[in-house]
Amino acid sequence: MTDPVFQKTGRGRAEIAQRSTGLPAAARSVLILVNGQDTVTALAARGLPDAREHLRQLLALGLIELVAAPPPPPPPPPPAVASPPQAPPAPELDVLRRQVLARLEPHFGPDTGTVAQALRAARTAAEFNQALDGIESKLAIYMGRKQAARELQGLRPPP
Repeated sequence: MTDPVFQKTGRGRAEIAQRSTGLPAAARSVLILVNGQDTVTALAARGLPDAREHLRQLLALGLIELVAAPPPPPPPPPPAVASPPQAPPAPELDVLRRQVLARLEPHFGPDTGTVAQALRAARTAAEFNQALDGIESKLAIYMGRKQAARELQGLRPPP
């Protein structure tokens, strides 16, 4: 069984502020030390004489109460099912990828690799075309929409 933890009640907080119940100094010291986090053992270890007896007295007077035990931690999620390894990209995508990178080099220079990250990660024709759409929108900022579409014309694999 776990060591109990106590917290002050509304009456306990009022007692600290007003000293209305005439608690002995040692019991009042224990009441002040009750913080809702320390266990009874931790409070007793602070060197107060008869701390456990004072806690019983404070509990009987309604100045402290037990802290509800925290709910047990949720069980860990089941292990994720490993996704099947991705198939290597089709060889025709590799050819198109090299052609796209060659066409982008004059426009993006040393940043071509950064701009084409999604294109390099594409494993299917749909992913490749989606990455190419993103690159086309970046090109359109500088060249216009129509010229960007012309620049990448013929580099899309069939879906």
